[in-house]
Amino acid sequence: MKRLITKIALLAIFLAGIYVLVFLGNTFLVQTDAVAYRTMKDMRERSDIELALVGSSIVQRHLNPEIITGETGLQAFDVTITNLSPAGAIPLTRELYRTNSPKYTVLVVESYTFNTVKEDIQTQMKLLPLLSSPIDRARYIADVAAMDGKYAERILLFNTFGLSGMDDLTKAVRLRLDPEAYFAELEAEWNGDYEYKDGFLRHNRMASIERELRETFIREETGYYYEIFDYTKEKLLEYKALCEANGSELIVVALPALTIHALAEPGFLPYLDSAARFFAESGIPFYNLMYAKEDFLPRLDHLYYDLYHMVGEGADILSTSFARLINAHIAGEDVSGWFYTNSWQYQNAIDFITNVWFTREDSDDGVTLTADCNRGLNVVPEYRYVLRHDDGSETELRPYDADPVFACSASVLAGGTLRIYGRVQGGSDELWYEIPAQ
Repeated sequence: MKRLITKIALLAIFLAGIYVLVFLGNTFLVQTDAVAYRTMKDMRERSDIELALVGSSIVQRHLNPEIITGETGLQAFDVTITNLSPAGAIPLTRELYRTNSPKYTVLVVESYTFNTVKEDIQTQMKLLPLLSSPIDRARYIADVAAMDGKYAERILLFNTFGLSGMDDLTKAVRLRLDPEAYFAELEAEWNGDYEYKDGFLRHNRMASIERELRETFIREETGYYYEIFDYTKEKLLEYKALCEANGSELIVVALPALTIHALAEPGFLPYLDSAARFFAESGIPFYNLMYAKEDFLPRLDHLYYDLYHMVGEGADILSTSFARLINAHIAGEDVSGWFYTNSWQYQNAIDFITNVWFTREDSDDGVTLTADCNRGLNVVPEYRYVLRHDDGSETELRPYDADPVFACSASVLAGGTLRIYGRVQGGSDELWYEIPAQ
C-alpha cells in the first residue's frame, strides 16, 4: 500500500511538473504581441474603466477611447486581441473584471464572429500568455480544443507555434522583465506611423487600399443560407451572464466595414441579420453600424488601408459617432431612425457601384466577355470595353451600354491590355478593371 501511495505521489509530481513546463512554455516560448501585452498591462494598472470596449483588431484600430471619453464622460478603454472570438472574449473580459468594474461592457462583433466555431490559433497564441489565472487558461484551452479536436496542438502551443529565433525569446522576456524600456524603443521605431494609448493603436500615413480592392474584389455566389452557429450563441449567452454577474450592462455593436466588402462577400450581411434576430430574442441591445445612415455616420470607404482597418482619421470620425450612439443608449433615446432596418434597405440606399470586372469565355466562334459589378439594388450599370496600348492610347471596342456581354474575334484583342470601364447608367464617375489581352 505504501509503495502504491509513493507511485501515485510520484505520478502527481510528474504531472505537476509537466503542467509547470507547459505553463512556462506557453508564457515564454510563444511569439508575443507587444501591443496586446501593453494593453493588458495598462488595463491591470487601472481601476477606473467605466466603458470597456471588447473585441478584435477592429476595436484596437477603430475606437479611440480619448474621443469616446471626451464625448461621453465615461473613462473608456480598448480591451482587444486580434481576431478575438466569443470563446476568447470570455477569459479576456474576466481578466478585465479582476481590476475594473465598468458600468458598460461593449462587445464589438463582425460577420466573422458568427461564421466559424474555431478560434484562430494566432489569437490563442496571443491571448493565452496574458491570462493570469491558471483556471482561466485551462478553461480557455478546453474551449478552443473542443472546437476542432486538436487537443495536443492547443495545449502544447509553444511546440506548434514557437519562437522563430533568439530575437523572439529576448522580446518575450523583456516584455515581462522590462516592459517600459521595450515599449519606449518600439515607439521610437514607429516614428509617428503608429500611436498607442488606452488600448487604441492609431495608424497614420497609411496608403488607401481602395484602388487595389476595386481591381481585385469580385462577387462570389454560393446559395448558402447563413445563420450563426449554435456554439456561438452559447458563448454569447455565457458572455451575457458574465457581464450580469459583474454588474456591467452588455451592449453589442457591429462596426461598419467597407461597402465593397459587404456587397461582395457571401454571408457578410446575412450573418449580421441573423445575429440581430438572436440578440433581439436574447434581450441583448445590438446596434449594427454597418446599416448606419450617412447623416449619422458618413461612408468611410476611402479611409481604409487594408480590407478591415482604417487610418486614424477614419477612426476619429467613427469614434465620434459611436460616442453619440452610447450617449443616446444611456439616455434611452429611440435611435431606430439612425439605421436602415435590414440588408435590403441598406443595399437599396446604395446609389453607386463599388467595383467592376469581367469574365472571358473562348470558343471556336471567338471571345465572349461578360461584365459585372458590385452595386446597390436599384443601380443600373453600364459598361465600355477598350483595348489599351503600350503608349497609353486606347482603342474603343464598344461604347457604354447596359448590356454586359460583348463578343468579338480573338484577333481583335491581340496586342494590348483589355480594360472595362463601368459606371452608373448615365453617370460620369468611372471605375475600371483590366487584364492583359490574350
